[in-house]
Amino acid sequence: MTDKRSDERRQLVSLADALFDDLIAATDDDILNEVGEAGGDAAEISDRMRAQFEETVIQARKERMKAAKAGRKAARTARVVAEVVDISTARRALKQALSQEGLSMAARNETESDLTDEEVLRKYNDLIRLGVIDPEQGDN
Repeated sequence: MTDKRSDERRQLVSLADALFDDLIAATDDDILNEVGEAGGDAAEISDRMRAQFEETVIQARKERMKAAKAGRKAARTARVVAEVVDISTARRALKQALSQEGLSMAARNETESDLTDEEVLRKYNDLIRLGVIDPEQGDN
């Protein structure tokens, strides 16, 4: 049965490819003639498609703007946390976070004293982004 479905699927894909190739090979006049023969109004269809295209472009721009604003806000928040945190506070919060049950980290066998200040701050900021550490309280 799987072979039959696979065969049918291949045939459908082949048909879709042929229809697509036929559409791409058609001239504008061929398409306008077919629309006219089918009783359609080419101007109305063109206007409707243009409106749908423009709406799609507007929605895509809105989504890009929304993502850019969220990224900017996240970057600004991370910068503020990185600039304000005291290294001793970060080390203490990291030590508490690493001792939590259920926390799995690749370098969990390291202690915060084995890490450089830069590594501590990087891991501290990573754990803030993951929600493990609350920067307002030092840890969760």
